[in-house]
Amino acid sequence: AGTRDAPLATLQAAADRAGPGDTVLVRGGTYRQAVRLTRSGREGAPIRLMAMPGETVVLSGTRKVAGPWRKHSGSIYATTVEGKFIQLFVDGAMMIEARWPNVALADVLTSKAWAETGKGSRYGTVVDPDLAATGIDWTGAVATLNVAHQFFTWTRTVEGHRAGSDRFTYAKDLDGITHYADKTGPWEDDRYFLTGKLAALDTPGEWFLDDAGTLYLWAPGGGDPSGADVEVKVRDYAVEAENADYLVIEGFHFFAATFRLDDCDHCVIDGCHLRFPTYARRVADPAAPEECAAETHVAGSDNVVRNVSLAWTPTSGLAVEGQRNTVENCLVHDTCWLGSLRDMPLSQRNTAKEGETAPCVTRRSTVFNGGNALIGFRGWGGHVIEYNHAYNGGLACKDVALIYTGQPSTAGCVVRYNWAHGCRTREKMAGGLTGGLGIRGDDQTRSLTVHHNVVWDCGRDGIIVKGDHNRVHHNTVLDIGSADTPGHYISLHVVPEPKKWWRQQFPLLEVQNAHTAVANNAALTITGSNRGTPFPFAENMDHNYQGGDLHLVDAAHLDFRPRPDSPLVDAGRVVEGITGPVVGQAPDIGAYEAGGERWVPGYRNALWVLPDGPPSGTMLRVRVLLTMPPLAPVAVDVTGEGGAAASPERLVFTPETWHRPQTLAVRGGADRPRVRLTVAELGLDETVDPAGLDPRDGVRLPFRTIP
Repeated sequence: AGTRDAPLATLQAAADRAGPGDTVLVRGGTYRQAVRLTRSGREGAPIRLMAMPGETVVLSGTRKVAGPWRKHSGSIYATTVEGKFIQLFVDGAMMIEARWPNVALADVLTSKAWAETGKGSRYGTVVDPDLAATGIDWTGAVATLNVAHQFFTWTRTVEGHRAGSDRFTYAKDLDGITHYADKTGPWEDDRYFLTGKLAALDTPGEWFLDDAGTLYLWAPGGGDPSGADVEVKVRDYAVEAENADYLVIEGFHFFAATFRLDDCDHCVIDGCHLRFPTYARRVADPAAPEECAAETHVAGSDNVVRNVSLAWTPTSGLAVEGQRNTVENCLVHDTCWLGSLRDMPLSQRNTAKEGETAPCVTRRSTVFNGGNALIGFRGWGGHVIEYNHAYNGGLACKDVALIYTGQPSTAGCVVRYNWAHGCRTREKMAGGLTGGLGIRGDDQTRSLTVHHNVVWDCGRDGIIVKGDHNRVHHNTVLDIGSADTPGHYISLHVVPEPKKWWRQQFPLLEVQNAHTAVANNAALTITGSNRGTPFPFAENMDHNYQGGDLHLVDAAHLDFRPRPDSPLVDAGRVVEGITGPVVGQAPDIGAYEAGGERWVPGYRNALWVLPDGPPSGTMLRVRVLLTMPPLAPVAVDVTGEGGAAASPERLVFTPETWHRPQTLAVRGGADRPRVRLTVAELGLDETVDPAGLDPRDGVRLPFRTIP
């Protein structure tokens, strides 16, 4: 038992037998079970839990609903189920718990997902004329509340309502409400939605579960769901480990479940892909312990999370904490639907003590479509945030930045070579601006370095840094605010930070950014407050360009290098330890050098070429798939070399089919026929020797994901 011909029956049985240096290989299929790893490997001999290369291994957190189904009314069918659950799928697609207002999954990060509070709303009371028109008594329902400052979200039970009324009440016990409890106006432009009533089940794709165990479902298309694959989420975690070191978890597809490593060191999560990893019907209060909510979580030191994709959760994405941890080449999207700052799509917390150096790294990852901040980092010990692409954030909240940190513990942290764009929130700010920030060092940062970033398309601030002794150099900032009302391209607050009794604060500086250095930036405005007043410390600013047209190569197509006629060329100075290779007589202003490297941030994909059996005469077969989900179809041109013929001549991988191997045949030609694989617009042009492939792991050919 435990061989290729006689495999063990469960993942747990295999894991329990594994010791240092062992590899547990899991064949393709769907496994509705969980595994807990309790043993440790050792340096140079980790324990590996690994999907068979080229096979799709799904670790599912679901249980099938067998039926039988009976017609309830109209297109709604019912069946009896055991146990409680909060998430349901039909044929792999997530359905929506009956709610008001209705929303499709594709719209959960739009305004369609929310009702809006109106005049007369206050702390503890929601007033909305549209509520009365539902005709439903919402007493006892769950209210999801993005209220007050709107950077946190709460859930509370509706305590008082009657059908036809335009208002309901909830308990006035919102932890983290800060100083908004006694205010009036801020409660009148908030957002909420309601769940928990059968009467709200009124559209295809919705379901409801009552206390007696009756499940009601209006399936897509409105028919009898008996012929569909109906599943419900029954477990949070498919893989767990605690106090286990030197583990490698590789190649799995997680569906409606996730992984959790606690107090684990020297571990690697590689090539895992998560859809609907976590779900919450009642979200944890911002002040509640973080461990109370299921999340995709790695805690410990010297861990690596790489080549991981994660999508579709209303709460947090990937959370890593500890020292010297690395997150690299990850893709995270459509997370934090509920808009709470607690639930970041990608976050790292360094647990080092003040004075210790144990930097954590977040690099070459792509994060987009999030309800709040997209990439967050905090804690002493240092962080490096580099070559990331963060866009379309703040979609369900206010007062938010795409890349976010804060407090004096940022000392020594570096944010460099990132793109951040697409953050415009609903606030109405001073001077006619809306909300939305690119990169933010908040709450009295210290010695934070921000260099060689490109930030654009934000409502208020491109780069904002508070505190002191910061360095802001070689950034290119574009399209902040509007043409009529420019925003704060670089904002360096100088007035004291307001006292915030609701959070830990260090002694407040009487003047902020008095010693902050600002050089070689291309930014239309450099301000000293959120009202746009000029930055007063002119002695700390030099070689910045604050003009209009920067004469870039092609900003619309993401080439931000200066043209030869740009005013940025040779107009900067060398900033020791920050300025990169210089092309010309002096450094250029901004994030790029004219004629220099066009660095492109974000995750990389790869073609994975695997052998497909022994040669058959003069023909060799290989299997080809991608290692990461593409954001658009990828077409691979195939040509034989050395007289060989290859078939087919083109392979196409889509966001739905990327992980399914496609067979490629190579015939005839030289003694060792070769095949050339090309994706010209993404920088891939490689020749492969099918006969020389590693028999198990094949070869991976990386390419960009941005043309």
